[in-house]
Amino acid sequence: MKKKLFIAAVCVVFAFNLNAQNSDYILGSDASYYLPLGTLAERFNGTLGVSFFFGKSVSERWTWIGRAEYFKLSKENRDKLIKKVEIEVDGSERIYLFPLDKLEMEFEAAGISAEAKYKYFSAGPFESNLFFSFGFFYWDNYRSSYNDTLKNDINNDGNLVVVEVIDVPALRLNDWNGAISVGIDAGVVLFDPLRLYINANYKLIIGELWPTLRLGIENVSGLQFINLRAGLSLRL
Repeated sequence: MKKKLFIAAVCVVFAFNLNAQNSDYILGSDASYYLPLGTLAERFNGTLGVSFFFGKSVSERWTWIGRAEYFKLSKENRDKLIKKVEIEVDGSERIYLFPLDKLEMEFEAAGISAEAKYKYFSAGPFESNLFFSFGFFYWDNYRSSYNDTLKNDINNDGNLVVVEVIDVPALRLNDWNGAISVGIDAGVVLFDPLRLYINANYKLIIGELWPTLRLGIENVSGLQFINLRAGLSLRL
């Protein structure tokens, strides 16, 4: 899949540059860190990913990039995955918390995007760019089944009482969705034609993950991330 996405990203770049002059081509790759935001962060912690890109400068300040990227969220946010159970004890409502220790989840995504970069600062070997990108991602989300009997010493007498029985089937969702990102990068020439750069951007995949209310897991509307990148590029 990754190879096909990279080829597609290259095609996106050429589609934008068929009539461009001044052949200043760029290619490279980077390692990325994806930090979930919003309700997605209540399901997952951050993860590493990778991307490959190929592009071309179309003027002194503007560059078009085709990018293919991949990442997989597989570390559950255990601090947030907690089932709340409300029961009445001696005429008053009490809330008991049960960590969902046996719950397993994964979110995997791969996509291609076209990225417009605007150079707003350049001094010697240093430069910085603002950029905006749009593209499409295919993602696959899995949540395991969950079966458990929740017990608590609600009477404080040393005897555990069943407060709820959970029997939730597994769930898998997948889809193609549009995505946008906006950010800033900074780079330095190590030696021609090799450049080192860092990048920070906000990414939104316009998709939705269903809730599992029985487990206290809320709906995710809009898959949001802070994406940090560091990599190398070549100007050819």
